[in-house]
Amino acid sequence: MDCRKVREVVFVYADNEMEGELLISFRHHVSICPECARQTVFAERLVMVVRQRCVRALAPEQLRQRILTGLRHYRAGDRGTP
Repeated sequence: MDCRKVREVVFVYADNEMEGELLISFRHHVSICPECARQTVFAERLVMVVRQRCVRALAPEQLRQRILTGLRHYRAGDRGTP
């Protein structure tokens, strides 16, 4: 793997979605390339911050009920399929 390829897949790695030979090659390159190692650390930290700050919040119950009611109406109407 080279530096260009690392830049292409660093967020795949940071999201813990990389497998197999690609993962082995990625880890090897990062272990010998300080710049790619820095980029990898940055990507991992960025993903961590995004996950911490983008916590899922439930919709208010009133909104949830309106949406569900609307979906039932849409399904029963002429446009949708069951």
